[in-house]
Amino acid sequence: MAGPHHWLTEQQFLDAIAVAMITPGPVVITVAFIGYLADGLVGAILAALGVFLPVYLAVILFAPIYRRLSANTVLRSFVKGVTAAATGAIAGAIFVIARQSVTSYLGVIIAAATYGVLWKWKLPEPLVVITAGLIGILIFR
Repeated sequence: MAGPHHWLTEQQFLDAIAVAMITPGPVVITVAFIGYLADGLVGAILAALGVFLPVYLAVILFAPIYRRLSANTVLRSFVKGVTAAATGAIAGAIFVIARQSVTSYLGVIIAAATYGVLWKWKLPEPLVVITAGLIGILIFR
């Protein structure tokens, strides 16, 4: 750990993403794993609550007035901004993961082939991760 109750190291972040990709419910697993790394079981529980409780409360509170709010142009602009921010965060995570895991020409080929397959067909992520991992084991062994 980078220090007690501080930022994760790049390796811990990559481990959290790897754990998430091989299990169902990637967001739940990632949040709990990172919370656990930060502060054990209490951290895992608090991280999961911190991520999911506000969403559930918002859905419960705003569901009855959603139709009226969906026509509001200011709210629609806000949602577009949040979507752009989430996309940026995901892109940043992809950059960190790629920098640590794609370190050879063969790795670049695997990453490019995976991107091409996903662009053409919608496949379940665990299948893609397992297949790419097996190819990596065969090539780099």
